[in-house]
Amino acid sequence: MSYTEIARALPFEGAPKINNADVIGASRGRPVLVRIAVTGERPISYSAEGLPEGLILDGCIISGKVMSDGDYKFKLRAENALGSYEKDVTLEVRERSILITPLLGFTSWNAFGHLVSQEKIEHTAEKMLELGITEYGYAYVNTDSGWQGEYGGKFDAIMPNKAFPDMKGMCDKLHSLGLKAGIYANPMRYAYGYPLDFDPVPPGVTEGEPDIRFNDEKGGIGLIRKEKNNALQWAKWGFDYLKYDWNPSDPYNAEAMRRELIATDRDFGLCISLKALPEYHAYWSKYPSSYRCNPDSICTWSSFMGIYRSFFNFMEYGNRGHYFDLDMLDLGKCHMFDIYNFPDLPDYGFTEDEAIMVYSTRAFLNSPIQISCDLDYLDEFLLSVYCNDEIIAINQDSLCDTARPVTIIERGDAILHVWKRRLCDGSFAFAVFNLGKTTEEVKIMLDGESLVRDVWAKRDLGTMNVIKESVVSHTVRIYKATPKN
Repeated sequence: MSYTEIARALPFEGAPKINNADVIGASRGRPVLVRIAVTGERPISYSAEGLPEGLILDGCIISGKVMSDGDYKFKLRAENALGSYEKDVTLEVRERSILITPLLGFTSWNAFGHLVSQEKIEHTAEKMLELGITEYGYAYVNTDSGWQGEYGGKFDAIMPNKAFPDMKGMCDKLHSLGLKAGIYANPMRYAYGYPLDFDPVPPGVTEGEPDIRFNDEKGGIGLIRKEKNNALQWAKWGFDYLKYDWNPSDPYNAEAMRRELIATDRDFGLCISLKALPEYHAYWSKYPSSYRCNPDSICTWSSFMGIYRSFFNFMEYGNRGHYFDLDMLDLGKCHMFDIYNFPDLPDYGFTEDEAIMVYSTRAFLNSPIQISCDLDYLDEFLLSVYCNDEIIAINQDSLCDTARPVTIIERGDAILHVWKRRLCDGSFAFAVFNLGKTTEEVKIMLDGESLVRDVWAKRDLGTMNVIKESVVSHTVRIYKATPKN
């Protein structure tokens, strides 16, 4: 049981509610794919008024291409037996206008490790629909390392191994569901994510003699560049997103890949991982969709704290469309941890309150949110953690304001952090993270008399000038305060 009260997720009950972000991005002349995310009792009818020329609505899926730059405003509508719901959405069409708000989706690494397969990816996509996860705006299904075979094919690019018999078929399947497909690569000569005894070790994006300017990890970065080859192949298959992974990450190799992705006929979201060093912040905060400078999440409190604290080095650089990534979630049944015996770690595993904290940091601090567990084992509690539309709305808020700390207390066993961010409707959101071992009394002064809501509980708390609460160890509170004036 959790100390934090959270509302139960009921994706297929009640009147309809549209949960897409207010703003969506795309590039001129490239495929647009938007699944209208709607909670509520089925059946639901969908309509869209004022779609720009080139886009069509088929069921709940908007697709097509827009051939001119601009901001296109249209209205989505969903209706069921219990009511109707309308939402105004803006499609921003211009160069590199993708993932304006943080990515929401699934990634395979913690879920399946290097034992990922096309069958598991397609089943996960179907499960996201079955459970209703897609109705909260989760749109990406990303394949991490484990897909790679040997070089070959029309473009002399990395071909998939036998676990992925039909990459284009997989992407087509995801697109038919209104979901987007992500893939993984690294610029080294050999790939991360395989056991040391794997023979042969699958390749990365470069070949040949190592370039002495870069780290020699995984064979180093080769002088024979294959960024163009692989970008063309991924576009041909139909991918929409790339996680590009090396240590330390640098703008030279990031730009070599980004440039080739842009040259294809598809939009690609781009995450730079694993160690996007702070000294290159001017590049990270301008070009990739997201960037990481933290180790992989491994379902321990110490791992979580390290990842959480990494945000502070990049907080001042966060901006619309370019987000610091707190890594995939490590909640639920994660087979990768069993593969590598992580459960043997002394502090392995989270309480329910800690799980809520882990999710809350991603949501509130504008990180991409990537579920990474076997959804066949998902329980009602975790579904409710993943699928709180009001928490997700803060993460996807179109103002894209960067959260700032308003209170930092660290003394002995007491670690209390209070964060604040502005929202597009004129309200403010506050997050209280009690990261220490003591119960702490919290006082948050508001900007005048405000209507206050407990967002996790989806419960109004009334009108107040100050929020006061006793917050126990390893718990979180998230409030929305709407000024009355």
